Formats: sequence, C-alpha cells, structure tokens
Amino acid sequence: MSTRQVYHVLGFLCLLFALFSGSRFLWLFGGFYFFMTLVHRWWRANLPRWVRLEWNADLRRVMQGMPVTIRFTLHNRSWLPLPGTVISLSFPEHVTVEGADEVTANRQRCTARFRLDLPLRTSAERTFTITPHKRGLVWLTEAQADTLSVFGEEQDPISLPLSFSLLVYPLPLALPPLLAAAIEPDGGKLTRRRREEDVTFFRGVRGYVPGDRLKHIHWKASAKTGALQTRLFEPTARPSWKVVGHILPSYEPLLQRNNEPANERVISALAALSVLCRRQSLSCDMFLTVKQRGREQFHLPPGSGKAHHIQVMTQLARLHQYLPTSLAAALRGWNTASPVTRS
Repeated sequence: MSTRQVYHVLGFLCLLFALFSGSRFLWLFGGFYFFMTLVHRWWRANLPRWVRLEWNADLRRVMQGMPVTIRFTLHNRSWLPLPGTVISLSFPEHVTVEGADEVTANRQRCTARFRLDLPLRTSAERTFTITPHKRGLVWLTEAQADTLSVFGEEQDPISLPLSFSLLVYPLPLALPPLLAAAIEPDGGKLTRRRREEDVTFFRGVRGYVPGDRLKHIHWKASAKTGALQTRLFEPTARPSWKVVGHILPSYEPLLQRNNEPANERVISALAALSVLCRRQSLSCDMFLTVKQRGREQFHLPPGSGKAHHIQVMTQLARLHQYLPTSLAAALRGWNTASPVTRS
C-alpha cells in the first residue's frame, strides 16, 4: 500500500469517527490527510517550473573515440528541498560514460544516473565524460529526474527538457600513398590541353631544366643559390575528383550476410579521401549509391576547402537511413574522361 493510500485510509477513519462523535478536532485532522493529497498533486504539477537543468559541453563535433566533457547544473528555485534527487540520462550503447554514480546497459541503451541532494533555493553541478565509439548523431531531448515527495516514500518523476546533439564523424581509413601523377592528372603537369602555365600567380621556383624559357628564369634566386632557377606558376586547370562510394544493403537475405562492416569500411575510406582532398587542396564531388529525393544516387556538388570537407564528413556521419541502388545506375551518364576513384 502506498503512502497516499495510507493517508486516505487514515483520513477516512478520522472523518468516520468525527461523524459519530461530533469532534471538530477529528474533522480537521481527517481533512488534513485529504488536504495533503491535494497539496501533493499541486506540488507535482508545478515542480517542473521550479526545477531547471542547464547543459554545457566543450565539443559538439568529434571523431570516434574522442572524449567529450559535459557539465550540467540542476537549479532548485522552490522553497522546499529536493532530497534524494536522481538524474537519469540515456545514451546509445556504444557511448562510454565516466564520472556517473551508476551506469547500466539495457535494451541497447546506456543509462547514467547521478544522485544529488538540493536544499531550497540552491543549485548543484556535476561533470562527467562521454566517449562515442561509432559514427552518427548522439542527441538528447530530455532528462528524467526522480525526487522524494512530501510523503517521504514515493518518488516524484520530473521531465527536464534539454537540447544536446553530438555529431560523431567516421574514422578515416588508412590509405596507401598515392602518386603525384594520380593526384594531379590535369593541372599539375603539361598536357595537350594545357601547354602553358598561368603566369598570373607565382608559387615558387625550381631548378632549371634544359628547354625552360629564358623569360621564366628567376635571376635573383639564381644569384643567391649559384644555379639557374625557374619560376613556377599556378596551373591553368585544377584536378577535380569524383569519389564514388558503393553502399550495400544492410542485410542480403539470399546470401544471409550482414553488410554493416563492409559499409562502415566504405564510409571510412570516403572520409579518408575527403581528408586527402582537403590536405592537397583538391576539388571533389561525392556520389553514393543510395536514393536521394527521387534520384538514383546521392550527389554532393563539387567543392574544396574546409567548409566542403565538413559537409562531406557530416553527410557521412548521418548516413543511416537509406535505400541502396545499383552501381551501374549511379555511373550511367557520368563523364568517363574525368578521374574516378572508387571505394
């Protein structure tokens, strides 16, 4: 029997004796038990207005295995204390939590609990660390708090809204070194389509090679080094990569095979190629064999630089719900003259 039911029984007995005895004290004493029930309902309904949770994390975009320090503050704005308060936070099972009072795993979720005792009109602060081990989006919309009620035994649940999202990028795969000729097929060397360099942008000097033009000799650098030096200019064309990622169905019933490890390896390879293009200042556009808005493939427009690299990594991190398509449909209509790298 709960404490509320005990109060109802005691209040009913007091009112019953007061009805036969006519004692005002019993009438007041019996009504007090029912009045406490009404007070508890009012307290429970207004408790979320007086309890507030503040959330702060040092990072919002991380790589796999990178720890994130989180600091939260629980504010008690009421005129009553909150003893034995327990804050429960639920994370995916691949997230490791350190610094909590209790960590349990159940139904592919990791639950961290923090025990606090808040006096009236005070705040309490706790700090803990989470470490995600898979790519994706870790997000929380609310925290569950349980505090002792005015009856002393039952717990009053409180839903504390919060806004937290952690984007976990895929871990780049280790790639073998690529040759310079493969990295710069068009703009890094003289070809039939590009016979001259653009003399507008100067980028350095190199040793003189027989056949270089005399007007491109850097005489000051030649005087300092004691050997002829030829000016280097920016190429007239920059290489543009087309990166293709072949995503398989999550499960193939005919083969009875789970393709999640293979897809994760493809996504890690795509992340490594994006890092390579970022370091080499190369332009690339990404194609994935998944449906997107009625099209047979996902296409990220070509670009370069930090902003484009972050966009690529963000799309790879959020790639979970998809419908794979055939590789032939994605390759159909593409310019075969452009360099293509397949993962």
